[in-house]
This record gives sequence, C-alpha cells and structure tokens, in this order.
Amino acid sequence: MRTFHVVNCVALLAIGARALPAQQPRAWAPTFGFGVGSMSIESGTATRSQVGDQSWGMQLDAGVLVKRHLYLGMDLGGQFLDDKAQFQQNTTGGMMKSTAQLTYFSAITGVRTGTLRVVPLSLGVNVGASATVTRRSIDNCTDCQVDKLDIPGGAWVEPTLLFGPRSLRLRVSNRVYLAGDGMRNVLSVGGDFTSLKR
Repeated sequence: MRTFHVVNCVALLAIGARALPAQQPRAWAPTFGFGVGSMSIESGTATRSQVGDQSWGMQLDAGVLVKRHLYLGMDLGGQFLDDKAQFQQNTTGGMMKSTAQLTYFSAITGVRTGTLRVVPLSLGVNVGASATVTRRSIDNCTDCQVDKLDIPGGAWVEPTLLFGPRSLRLRVSNRVYLAGDGMRNVLSVGGDFTSLKR
C-alpha cells in the first residue's frame, strides 16, 4: 500500500512537469509554511500508550526553494492526543489534570513542479524523517508526574498540492509514514509563502 503511494507521487510529478511553462528560476528563495490537521496512530501503539488513535494538531515549517523546484527544509509539529489514562495531581495551583502530547521534528527534501498553465496549481512530493517526543504530564508543573510514551515517527513520503499565485498559496498534504508502527499519517491543510524575486 505504501509503495502505491510512492508510485502515485511520481506519476503526479511527471504529469505536472509536462504542463510547465518556461520559467527563469532564481537560485534560491526562502519558504515558510503552517498547517493544521489530523494524525492517525497505529492502533496497537495507541493502545499501549493509552491514547486514542486519532489526534489533531499544528505544524510550522521553514526552508529554501532552490531554482523553484528543489525544496530543502525542516518542520516542528505538535499533536494533542486523546488521553485514555489521564491522572490528577495536587499542585501549588490546586488539583490539575494531565494531558498527552506528541511533538515531532522533521528534516525534509522534495521537488515541486511550479505553477501549471491552465490552473494556479503546483504539485509536489516531499520525503523526510521525523523524530518524536511524547509524554503525559501536567503543563507548567516542575515536580509533577511525567509518563513517557512510545509513539515513533520515522521515514515518510508526502504528496502535496499548492493552490494560488506563486508566492502565497493554500497547501494540502498527506504525510504517510513508511514503517507505520507509530505515526501512520498526518493529513493537513495550511498556507505556504515563498519570497520569489520579481
């Protein structure tokens, strides 16, 4: 199934590349993005960590677009997990409840087609790897209980659609984790800004 996703990504890029207008690329341009979306977790991993297998969260990313087609970047994302083992603890601020959260850090490389002639649409495929930090804890409490959870990230492939003018665009992506033993996918919608030289 994951091989099917990779083959589809390559096919999308090939179709998009044939429809490209002639462009004179700048050497590089800074790119910034954000997204909100939903993550799915492998059901056995979610059960062992006592969290739900669906969550929601946010992501920030930054990188450079080299000659308008090669993307190099990184991201930081946070997911708010559905905690099935919430605990309470008495603190200086009173009785507080724990929350479960996952934070991921990713290194990214990818390719983009540029804007198509017929519609303001670009296609892209990113590949990368994520490291995760996952815990159940009480926010803003230094001596409270902390439970470390095990929800790995790993390598992934991410087909992406970008709608709009070349500089500021709506972005829709689906990040599919290849191992699938922790994070399975992150489906997100957000914005993408590239500072292109006129």
